[in-house]
Amino acid sequence: MLSLDGSGGVVLAADLGAAHATLALCDLSGHPLAEAVHEVRLADGPEPVLRWVEQRWRAMLDAAAVDAGRVLGLGIGVPGPVDAATGRVVHHTPVLPGWRDHPVRDLLEQRFGVVCVVDNDANAMALGEYHAVGPSSSPLLFVTVATGIGAGVVVDGRLLRGADGAEGDLGHVRITSADAGPLCVCGARGCLAASASGRALARALRERGEDVPDSRSAVELALTGHAEATRLVRQAGLVVGDVLATAVSLLNPRVLALGGDLVRVQDHFVGAVCERLYQRTQPQAARGLRVVASTLGDRVGIVGAARLALEEVLSAEAVDRALAGRRQPVS
Repeated sequence: MLSLDGSGGVVLAADLGAAHATLALCDLSGHPLAEAVHEVRLADGPEPVLRWVEQRWRAMLDAAAVDAGRVLGLGIGVPGPVDAATGRVVHHTPVLPGWRDHPVRDLLEQRFGVVCVVDNDANAMALGEYHAVGPSSSPLLFVTVATGIGAGVVVDGRLLRGADGAEGDLGHVRITSADAGPLCVCGARGCLAASASGRALARALRERGEDVPDSRSAVELALTGHAEATRLVRQAGLVVGDVLATAVSLLNPRVLALGGDLVRVQDHFVGAVCERLYQRTQPQAARGLRVVASTLGDRVGIVGAARLALEEVLSAEAVDRALAGRRQPVS
């Protein structure tokens, strides 16, 4: 048996959300040496946010007395579609104004002199959940329902990727006709996220006179037993379950893991997802399916971001390059 000596270096990770970011310093086994949650505004644009991330990472290294030369890789999850080959956001989203085609990966690689992996946050979450649960969870479908709705799929330890970085974009699956339903942030009507995301619930509660600025506030209100907030959370679960019935029929996953703000209202949201899912899915596709709330909770994104970096740093190709660089010429 071989085991990894995690002390051989460190990686830096960032899970960037619309209003909050989690940053971490981890050893090569993925164990966090430091971790912190901060408020952030991705709407400020990529340059200010990336400078802030760099500053926070360097402060973490200093506080942990870790030399910057021991950093071997960086991993970042962002709430938008990413071209994994270039590390760039592939199109404009309301959460990431000004980020489209910005060289996020290239800039951070220049600043730290190590490899950087940038991916969609739902992909990072799926990878984090897979490593927490283990290989028996494959294929794993991870769905996050918070400000928006997204998904990631892991099969035999590898992320399932689409052709253009738009895989897992469940939030923009149409659930009504093109001219019906609430207006989505993408400009279309009838998207799943416009009816069942945390942002949608917050909007609906504000229309009823509640002081609910965002997804987390809507969930907090539901957790107090507020009747209308609870009803909306359950309704969101039923609608999400409708869409996931199709995903389960297509993918036949072993585990469906749910994350994000709404999962905190487990009895109402997760229960409603399961109710509708099993109603609408053929028994063969759901026979061995386990539907669970994320085992990592709010940490799933940062664990996944660290795994993005670790899988690159510890890949066979990277190890071969490192060994080749250390070989001494024969005299």
